[in-house]
Amino acid sequence: MIVSALVISTPAVAAADWAPHCDDGQLSTSQYWASTGQYTTPRSVGWTDGTTYNKVELRYNAAARCVWGLYTGGKSAQVYLDRSTNGGASWAGWLGARGPSTSVYTGVYNDYSPYVARACANYGGRSFCTGWY
Repeated sequence: MIVSALVISTPAVAAADWAPHCDDGQLSTSQYWASTGQYTTPRSVGWTDGTTYNKVELRYNAAARCVWGLYTGGKSAQVYLDRSTNGGASWAGWLGARGPSTSVYTGVYNDYSPYVARACANYGGRSFCTGWY
């Protein structure tokens, strides 16, 4: 019996060599930047339902020109992004929708011009959105 095998060798990639990047919908990138504090929060909106405080944030990494949404609250909600190329006159919605949960991120989305984006949370049948950025 003759047995043959093909072995392909590839270089190993160390975890330290991994660099987050802005691929639309990439969840691991938003989680990484959030855990390492590599973001600003240019827009947020909070509301109460009479018993709990809830907040949705639009987070931004300037180096990569990426945005993502974060919802935190006392009750579960879905978080998502809206993104526009005309300043918010029309938009693609429910990008990266996740949840419902009391704390949940979207993946990252490119915010390079001409894009503007806002983060939204759908809570109790209503959507609460940040301003456009």
